[in-house]
Amino acid sequence: MHNEIFYTNKDINDFKVALISDIHYYPEYNQNIFDKLIKQIKDNKADYIVIAGDTLDSSDTYDLKKLERFLKELSSYAPTFIIKGNHDEKKGSMHNWTSNKNNEYIKLISNIDNLHYLDDNTFTINNITFYGFNLSYDYYEIENETYESFCKEMANINCRLSETTYNITLFHSPINIYDFIKNNPKHNLSNSDLILSGHMHNGCLPFFLSYPINKIFKSSRGILSPTRKFFPKYAQGRVYEKDGYIYEGVTKVSHSTKMLHSLDALFQKNVEFLTIKKRNK
Repeated sequence: MHNEIFYTNKDINDFKVALISDIHYYPEYNQNIFDKLIKQIKDNKADYIVIAGDTLDSSDTYDLKKLERFLKELSSYAPTFIIKGNHDEKKGSMHNWTSNKNNEYIKLISNIDNLHYLDDNTFTINNITFYGFNLSYDYYEIENETYESFCKEMANINCRLSETTYNITLFHSPINIYDFIKNNPKHNLSNSDLILSGHMHNGCLPFFLSYPINKIFKSSRGILSPTRKFFPKYAQGRVYEKDGYIYEGVTKVSHSTKMLHSLDALFQKNVEFLTIKKRNK
């Protein structure tokens, strides 16, 4: 757990974002993990909370009671913003996934006070705009997150980001978004001031290695991506070429991996805090 600082020339008051992702919830989820995350957020006095997708481990999870309590407690503390990830729209287990939309989950996250479900829409508060979009099951599971499939689906994304607000874009996977903005500088998505993602699980690097690598070499590379590509460019920590952050995941080894899931107890469960400050001219 650490606190990254980003600077802006835009007219804002300094604020702090608590970032989590990849909870991979299932009915037997350990309540102690939720309690620890909530305590960290309160102790560090976050102003806003972001959940960057993969809240569910498998989308055929319908016992949502513990998750509902957790989300209600978060949103009662601070405005909370949530997007979907690939696991939120697929059911099954590793190497045996099928597409499935969980309407009960969407209804849940759409009806909790102060919890804002972003699905190609924005929410603006205190001159800060939170924008989130979600791509399809086919993009993740059939097309295997190719750049070409990202560009194709972006044609149906109706991004509206002002040049005057501080814009925080939420997208579950960081694999293509930075290259897309670089190659399409006139696209409205280029008005993003900060991009927050998850999905990559630190590129299979343990935190005690990924953090110093990110800081010393200013590199977000990992060892392996979810698309099974070696040394992915956007896998962990801070992205320096355009302000962004890729969260390592609350759950590193998900329940859907069956026997391997027991290894998840070896990994830390920490919130990352991002402070955005107005630059002194």
